[in-house]
Amino acid sequence: MSYVALYRKYRPQTFDEIVGQKAIVTTLKNQLKTGKIAHAYLFCGMRGTGKTSTARVFAKALNCEKGPAENPCNECDTCRAISNGSMIDVIEMDAASNRGIDDIRDLKEKVNFAPSQGRYKVYIIDEVHMLTTEAFNALLKTLEEPPDYVIFILATTEPDKLPSTILSRCMRFDFTRVSVNEIIGQLEKVTDDLDIKVEKRALSQIAAYSQGSVRDALSLLDKAAAFGKGEITYQDVLDLLGAVGNEVFYGISNAAVKADISAMLNAVDDISKKGKDIFRFTEGLLKHFRDLLMVSIDADRSLVDATDEDYARLKEISKEYTKEKILSIIDILNDAESEIKWSSQPRIIVEAALAKLVLPALWKKEEGHIARVQELEKKVAALEARLENVMTNTGSHVIKEPVSDIKNVTDSVNVADLSSKAEPIKADEPKKPEKKVKPLDKDETDDKEVLQTIQKSWPNILKTLTGKGKMKLISVIKAGEIKPAKIENKKLYFINEGDAVYEEMILAEKHTIEEMIKEIANIDITVKGFVQKGEDAPSDIKNFEPDKIKKDKKEISDEEYSQQVIDFFGEDNVTFED
Repeated sequence: MSYVALYRKYRPQTFDEIVGQKAIVTTLKNQLKTGKIAHAYLFCGMRGTGKTSTARVFAKALNCEKGPAENPCNECDTCRAISNGSMIDVIEMDAASNRGIDDIRDLKEKVNFAPSQGRYKVYIIDEVHMLTTEAFNALLKTLEEPPDYVIFILATTEPDKLPSTILSRCMRFDFTRVSVNEIIGQLEKVTDDLDIKVEKRALSQIAAYSQGSVRDALSLLDKAAAFGKGEITYQDVLDLLGAVGNEVFYGISNAAVKADISAMLNAVDDISKKGKDIFRFTEGLLKHFRDLLMVSIDADRSLVDATDEDYARLKEISKEYTKEKILSIIDILNDAESEIKWSSQPRIIVEAALAKLVLPALWKKEEGHIARVQELEKKVAALEARLENVMTNTGSHVIKEPVSDIKNVTDSVNVADLSSKAEPIKADEPKKPEKKVKPLDKDETDDKEVLQTIQKSWPNILKTLTGKGKMKLISVIKAGEIKPAKIENKKLYFINEGDAVYEEMILAEKHTIEEMIKEIANIDITVKGFVQKGEDAPSDIKNFEPDKIKKDKKEISDEEYSQQVIDFFGEDNVTFED
């Protein structure tokens, strides 16, 4: 007999073998026990969680010669026929390939025939969301009032795509992701049955990588068994998956606490040399700090999908972090993950992000302000201790109140009110006074001053857009060299040095630009459109060279010469005298 894949060989044959769906199994068993069987069921959930397997077990339990029973016997002819797919009263239909109205019409005709072998005629329609609208409409009446001997079981990974008229006619069951520990337990049963030697950490890595899908986990185990030739090690699994082990993440989180940037960068270098995927590494590191956050805030144990051993390690590491620190790190890694998708040099972005983890005072967002305030608090505390020590040695009395008032002031700082334009304060440079930009006012500020203000703030506006992940908009602005050029009646006009297509893209994002101008420059203005290069631009008038327009009576007339002058300076700026 040909080889059978593990996920097929170990497909559940009874309700007791279904992994991780206790609530659904209990409900179906009770219905079988009491005889209160619904006419239509909807099984929905992610791939590999047991939707189709549960449907088959339910069909066997309904038609078992010793039933209906809470569990099929798997010994009678009916159970064996359903298990090997030869039972004509249990029809499995793939809606992805039989999605048209003709297929549903054929189903409706066959529904009227009574079952030939079992008690019930069971229709299992997989990936039902792939049916066409016409097919759904044709199925409605049959689904609502089928014959007493017909039961429909619809399975889908995307229930949101089903019409509400279908959803309201079915008893819905949501299959959840299977936890890591439950998957590990199932994998251990399989390896014991197959007499495969495997490390516990290897099974943990496979379970975590499968993301809650038992079928994916069994497929990975099948591949790992072939790779390891009957023995599966942790390193084999990492090499096979191209993944990074949890030890790397533990090392980075410990290095971040000690501000050991060298150890963190060496870890990235090692990952790159081994050919690991940088994006997957960043994704794993982000999940690691998310788990640390869950542990630090004492979240429910079920929210951390990890083994008991890994959970203990996370709990130990979380003691070295504050909640604010973890949240800041998650923000940095999340920004890095977004930028990696668009970068040709993802390693540089990851290294810069890891450097920020140990240099928070250089951050330009709120986290940077918090870090600098905390650093000031530490210095104040150190000064207080030294002053108290000096005064104690000299027998003098220390008056702490004025010094400790500094801490009270820092505690009262509202970081949200700090300007997003603020740069880190350097020790070698005196702090420059902030310039407050006045809001747009007809009586006090003319259009020229407002334009100058926006032009000065334009680099900071672009930086803020970059920080908020508006990379497409930034690319358009840079490609077209888009700049503020003119303001008229509270309406802003840009100049475009590139193709006309950039103008459509800018106008599509006009509200985003307006919000950034209001946030950075404190000016409420409306983006109106674009002007041609040189229109209403004083610099063009200053740089005008008469030689550029040559009047030659033999070549052009006076009228043509005058029109060229008007076109260059603008009609409002030219007056002709006789």
